[in-house]
Amino acid sequence: MITAFVLITVPSKHSGDVVEALRKHPEVQEAAAVYGDTDIIVKVQAPSLIELDQVIMDGIQGSPDVKTTRTYLVVEKLHWKR
Repeated sequence: MITAFVLITVPSKHSGDVVEALRKHPEVQEAAAVYGDTDIIVKVQAPSLIELDQVIMDGIQGSPDVKTTRTYLVVEKLHWKR
């Protein structure tokens, strides 16, 4: 499984709409609106890089409310969860 964190920038007052729209993608494990330079942080998991690309490029970047994204792939052997 490939895990990535995607930082999303959206126009003012569109965070809620984008966070809600991300629910339709089963690969999106978490999405949160945040304060700061980034408006939304999303955790995505997919079985392959090709499927991860589809979710990010078509599902997230394809949204008309998304201005920019920055994607960070997780180094799995240095990743832990509680």
